[in-house]
Amino acid sequence: MALFMFIGAEQLEKIFGKKDPRKAPKWRYAAAGMLVAVAVALVVVGQPTNNERWASISSDKQTLLDERQVQIHPGELLDLIHDNQIKVVMLDVRDEMDFNLFHILDAKHIPVSELAGIVSELHFEPANTVFVTMSNDETAATQAWKYLVAESVPNVYILEGGVNNWIAAFGDDDLTKTFNRGAGDDQLCYIFDSALGSRNPAAEPDAEGLELIYTPKVKLEFKRAPTSGGCG
Repeated sequence: MALFMFIGAEQLEKIFGKKDPRKAPKWRYAAAGMLVAVAVALVVVGQPTNNERWASISSDKQTLLDERQVQIHPGELLDLIHDNQIKVVMLDVRDEMDFNLFHILDAKHIPVSELAGIVSELHFEPANTVFVTMSNDETAATQAWKYLVAESVPNVYILEGGVNNWIAAFGDDDLTKTFNRGAGDDQLCYIFDSALGSRNPAAEPDAEGLELIYTPKVKLEFKRAPTSGGCG
């Protein structure tokens, strides 16, 4: 592209400016060659991968994970959902079967492997948007968090303890008594008789009258970038 622009400019000078290109300074050709070399390098090298982006910021961001500064309590998420000043985008990265069995009302089903396809969309969300990744526990949700943070998506948090912890906090006695201690890491710890999705009462708990004690962790970052364990 740079070379074509250079050649085109010369032709215009020759036609309209009556200039002899043979008398032009030789450095112009060297400059054009340099532009072409840079363009080719960009094509060959390409943009950094998500893993490379994460590697460049991991020293700082991993600390947030290790110190559990981005894992938010189910009570905080519930309060955010009912906060008119905040837009909450919940990204449920579990497999489709678990999502169909139960998910929080308005959560979006988006597997980790499909996050790349919505990054641009997330960047266009309002500045008061909080993104919350969730899986059955935290394993897959943490992978999703890393991916989005590496893509410069702001205000990304993880549901502490995942959907299992949400159900433990807001499920009724009939549901919570089905707790399965044999479930493995990041597997659903509760047994459902049918796939109710968000039609289960625990998917939309009533915030009135609930007194959940938690340490608030969400701190909105308004600047936009351009375009853990098993059940025991």
